[in-house]
Amino acid sequence: MGATEHLKRVLPVWLALLSAVFACTLSTSPPDETAQRLERAPLVLILAPVNGSTYAEGTRVALQAIAQDTGTGVARLEFRMDDIVIGTVTSENPAGTASLLARAEWIASERRKHLLTVEAFRADGSSLGVSDISLQVIAPPGTSAETIPPDTVTATVSPSPPPQDSDAIASGPTARINVNDLNVRAGPGTTYPVLGTLAYGTQVPVTGRVTDGTWLAIPFNGTTGWIFTELAVLEGDLSAIPVLEGF
Repeated sequence: MGATEHLKRVLPVWLALLSAVFACTLSTSPPDETAQRLERAPLVLILAPVNGSTYAEGTRVALQAIAQDTGTGVARLEFRMDDIVIGTVTSENPAGTASLLARAEWIASERRKHLLTVEAFRADGSSLGVSDISLQVIAPPGTSAETIPPDTVTATVSPSPPPQDSDAIASGPTARINVNDLNVRAGPGTTYPVLGTLAYGTQVPVTGRVTDGTWLAIPFNGTTGWIFTELAVLEGDLSAIPVLEGF
């Protein structure tokens, strides 16, 4: 299904959801007040691809997202893959527009799960919302999943991993970072601020997780940091890691 056809299918659903929210709130708020609140509410929505999509390595993936803010307006939409910016679309009006539809493209690479994040910004640089989904990249048809063609291998030089507490690592599940400069966040999601980064190959103890296991808690600079599970290799039993409440 092409990107245009997908957009035609998703937009009516989006509008229907807004209508449902409006209908459900009529009994508790005056109609005019409810309509005004919905009209002002910022919204960020990834239209394509859908969450959980799978692509063969090397595929050109069309990305589409829409954001609205009828209050101050949407000035910019930013696409990030695994927390790295891969595309930015700005409004023709520097002050922002009520709604901004943005498109970008990504070449599927690295056979694993990836986190696509779309964040919208106002003209003053403040964030008005974030949306994320996960994507899976697999081997192209006819290619062994264990064999990466020589011409796709890119040599990288990463900083040496920081010193690690071997006793802490040996006592329970650990995570080994498998991307360069992985962002460590203050909470389990890309809406939380970045506390710092971890270099490729760094091994850290895992102290907690969210219920579905998509984010892991680790000790970081004297506090608790969070990393996206798919950007690390977990060594140990995920079910043995305690679920941290409040997220």
